[in-house]
Amino acid sequence: MSSRSLLDYVDAPVLVGDPDGRVVHLNPSFESRFQITLEQARGKELATLFEGGAREAVLRAVADVCGGAGPVRFQLRAGDCGYRAVASPISAEDDRVGVVVLLTTELSSDRRMIECARDIQEPLEELTRCLAEFADQVGGRRAERYRLMLEDVAGAIELLRKRADELQSLLSGTSAINP
Repeated sequence: MSSRSLLDYVDAPVLVGDPDGRVVHLNPSFESRFQITLEQARGKELATLFEGGAREAVLRAVADVCGGAGPVRFQLRAGDCGYRAVASPISAEDDRVGVVVLLTTELSSDRRMIECARDIQEPLEELTRCLAEFADQVGGRRAERYRLMLEDVAGAIELLRKRADELQSLLSGTSAINP
């Protein structure tokens, strides 16, 4: 009877590596998605599991985590699929003894949401330009209430710009995990 890890029940690709960047464990979901068995991969360098930019992203995350950083979020592409990943340290006493990497499939709508957040910037710039031109055209002839309305609109546009920047940052996954 073979013993199974709790990681084997996770319905997302999971890999466990040692501090030297070698494969210790792959769960069945990883094996299925990446077409490699644990027996084929055990002891091999993590670099052999990925290609190009994905290889670099995984190795950098593993090095950071095993070097003392906390959990690291990153993205990678493998074949035709995009993944969001989190690499978390495995510690024993005060030593980092490995890393566990969880991959979740990137939804195709994520890329569209990132594009949409980016596309918001252009109309915001146009609104700002039009508002400035309008303010110049009405000049000193505007009543106090119109001046206040223009200031309110300018404030609302600035708030929209800040929220659009925050949204783009969240969607692009550039923020680190803060424990």
